[in-house]
Amino acid sequence: MQYNPAMVTLARESREMTMGELAGKVGVTPSLISKIEQGNREMSEERANSIASALGYPTEVLFWREPVYGFGSSSFYHRKQQSLPQKALKQIQAFVNFHRIRAKRLASALDLDFAFTIPSLSVDDYGSPEEIARAVRAAWRMPLGPVQNLTEWIEAAGGFVVQREFSSAKINAISVWPPGESPFFVLNTLLPACNLRFSLAHELGHLVMHEVPEPGQEAEADRFAAEFLMPAAEIKAQLRGMDLTLAARLKPLWRTSMGALIRRARDLEMITDRQHTSLRVQLSQKGWTKDEPVQISHESPSLIPEIINVHHEEHGYSASDLANMVGLYPGEWLDLYEPRGLRAV
Repeated sequence: MQYNPAMVTLARESREMTMGELAGKVGVTPSLISKIEQGNREMSEERANSIASALGYPTEVLFWREPVYGFGSSSFYHRKQQSLPQKALKQIQAFVNFHRIRAKRLASALDLDFAFTIPSLSVDDYGSPEEIARAVRAAWRMPLGPVQNLTEWIEAAGGFVVQREFSSAKINAISVWPPGESPFFVLNTLLPACNLRFSLAHELGHLVMHEVPEPGQEAEADRFAAEFLMPAAEIKAQLRGMDLTLAARLKPLWRTSMGALIRRARDLEMITDRQHTSLRVQLSQKGWTKDEPVQISHESPSLIPEIINVHHEEHGYSASDLANMVGLYPGEWLDLYEPRGLRAV
């Protein structure tokens, strides 16, 4: 069977290795690694084994045929700043792709049934991101008021949510929804819980509204997230007289940041632009733009852990079996997916 050049690149980038570093470990030239990753050189079984060993993966990973999605593709949305190094971006991209593929492999053996779906809705049809947010909440039969656990709602709609500490806080969250697969979200745990919730809602907005990238999509996703988490009809009256004290009091109720609540007050015309600027300055002066007071708890994804539990309890799979299913050695499987779980047998 022919190896997959894209998987060789993905495996290398997931380990944050350059071609030169991999070549040094394998004992070949960087030029040969480059030709292998371009698909311009045949790879013997011995060479495949040596490359896989250097990367810490079972050899069969290099032969996986699943497609790889990258930054800038129509399926891959990300919130990043241009200053983030390419090496870090590539490592994050590899992490997302590998975890997406592993989740798909773990779920494929089960007959999963979800209460809801994530719809695809057009702003042209609905008129605004806010109307779409209201439509999604209605379709999911969500109760009025704050969203207590956004992760649970997304998982109930068939979305996979993974949390990971990235090398930089410049990427908040990433979402990808390849054709024929489940929506997949990755959240950067370097951010506070309230920021992660808004980022998750932002990414949900992308998947609902933006089948292809388009101008203004970031602002639209923010508007979707604001209405989804803080519906105007229910929060507007509570924002009257907005100041830092009120923002701190509302934060644990709505589980959004003080900054988001202040911005929501401005957007709903409960404060003026000048008052909004003044409050933002006050947040900055107190050092609260990055570290706000009044912490809220993190949401814990449960879908993948539940799938793993079904494999153990109902199918009798060991940690080693599951590691083999997803192209990992047992030790790394346990570190990534069962840090306090079963040991390999």
